[in-house]
Amino acid sequence: MLIRNSAIYMLARLLPGLFSLATTAALTRLLDPNEYGLYGLALVIMMFGSTLGFDWLGLAFLRFYQDRRQDPRFGATFMSIFVALVAISAGVLSLALLFGVVPPHLVGAAMIGLVMVWTFAWFELVCRIAVAEFQPLQYLRMNLGRSFLIFVGAAAAAWLTRNALSTAAATAVGMFLGVFFGNVPIPRPSWRLFDRLLSREVLVFGIPMAASMAIGALAESGTRFILVDIESARGLGLFTAAAALVQNTLGVMGTGISSAGYSLVLRDVVRDDHVAAQRQLLVNGTLLLAVLAPASLGIALTGNSIATSLVGSKFVSGVAPLMPWMALCSFLSGMVACYFDQAFQLGKKPHLKIWSAGITGLVSIGLCLFLIPIYGAMGAAIALSAAAAVSNVYSILIGQYAYRIPLPVAGGVRVAICCAVMTLAVVGLPNSGWTGLILRAGFGAVAYALAAIALNLLDCRDHIIRFAKRIAPSLGSAHE
Repeated sequence: MLIRNSAIYMLARLLPGLFSLATTAALTRLLDPNEYGLYGLALVIMMFGSTLGFDWLGLAFLRFYQDRRQDPRFGATFMSIFVALVAISAGVLSLALLFGVVPPHLVGAAMIGLVMVWTFAWFELVCRIAVAEFQPLQYLRMNLGRSFLIFVGAAAAAWLTRNALSTAAATAVGMFLGVFFGNVPIPRPSWRLFDRLLSREVLVFGIPMAASMAIGALAESGTRFILVDIESARGLGLFTAAAALVQNTLGVMGTGISSAGYSLVLRDVVRDDHVAAQRQLLVNGTLLLAVLAPASLGIALTGNSIATSLVGSKFVSGVAPLMPWMALCSFLSGMVACYFDQAFQLGKKPHLKIWSAGITGLVSIGLCLFLIPIYGAMGAAIALSAAAAVSNVYSILIGQYAYRIPLPVAGGVRVAICCAVMTLAVVGLPNSGWTGLILRAGFGAVAYALAAIALNLLDCRDHIIRFAKRIAPSLGSAHE
């Protein structure tokens, strides 16, 4: 079930990721680096606002769903909280505009960014409902629909206006409409069915989670604001393009595996079967490592080919050197977010994560202030990679006090060997344009797969043998 659902969830992220790559390729050709930097700023506001105000609600929904799924007040309470958060965020922006906190030249980006916050948060909450109800196909349909609409709308807006804000507005519309491609039962907000006891429990769980996520978002977004201030909007444009190319592949893979595996672990935890939960966690961690490690290494090894193939000519020289660092950052961030940080949620001790967010935030901001003046966008990527490494160490050590997350050591050794084989297979191949990308990606994937079969990574060789034995009789009868 884990492999099948993980495959669907990864497909649900990977196929839309291809649309996202196409969107990045189109926008870096239609918008100049400064306009693309403003578009990137709207995306920063979207991610920061969503993380600060809404993401904790989706995590709380997943954490409490298995216990309360039959209670009609459950969904109504969560949706009522979502509506309240929308109203609060609108009030906060209104006050910020009224008192001149937002610089005049960023008012438009702030307003469009808030709309993007709402639509992104809405889409992610509905996706969490699909995950909680084990509906990976609906998850696939929604993500495909959203990505297609964003690609068409954002590219059309950029072509017609060459303006970052209209492009961001089209992106927001695509995110909102993407929900309607699925058939997920969405609860309605109802103050009549609002459960105060549940809301208090959700807030007790969610406020520390929101605090830690807010600190993390401040570090992530602060990095980009520092980059704009010290470097330029062009520097942010280059950084945003590189991040989009990497996160649309690595991020979607990690989220896909986590979406399938976390729900299975939660089911065992709710049943108080912690032995089964530990066993499932180890499988989840090994699978995550077996996918993210070669994918990250592959992006690092094909970074120049990716840049010369997918982004506009004005971006290539700035994006290509960023790719290895962005791949490392996304790998480390994926491991901590999709695996090690689950300890704080499973153990219902999200307050322990606040210290991690604070420490990694200080590392990120401190290194950015030191490195960006020297290395520009490259300095931001190095700073985020270092902060992600610190976050992994903290979650591994301190997470044990919340809920024990097993380290996939045996699987990790096999993955490292497979990655070494993959590197040897591609290091001498061309690394420019579509030819280099196809050759390196193809040979690398084959080399990694053969090494994984030889080492029986995740029992893949055993599965292949069993599958061959199962289909052999039918093949023999068909031949006769």
